[in-house]
Amino acid sequence: MPSIIVSNKSSSPITVFVSKYTNPRGSDRWYTLAAGAHDSWERNGWELVAFKNSNDSHRTGVYVYTNQAVIFHSMHHVEVV
Repeated sequence: MPSIIVSNKSSSPITVFVSKYTNPRGSDRWYTLAAGAHDSWERNGWELVAFKNSNDSHRTGVYVYTNQAVIFHSMHHVEVV
């Protein structure tokens, strides 16, 4: 199955969420991604990738199609490649 890759290029852990509109068997729970780490979520179409900080005072997100990477630099700098 195609996937969405999320990379954390910041110097701190970040909490990430990937919706499961196109994969009902996938997880849509919040997941902590360590600084410098990356992970992938099996999805098959448009999904929301969201981020929140540790005390949930800031959130940001992007809609992406599968087989794209989402790179988190900061709450004000998220790129899709």
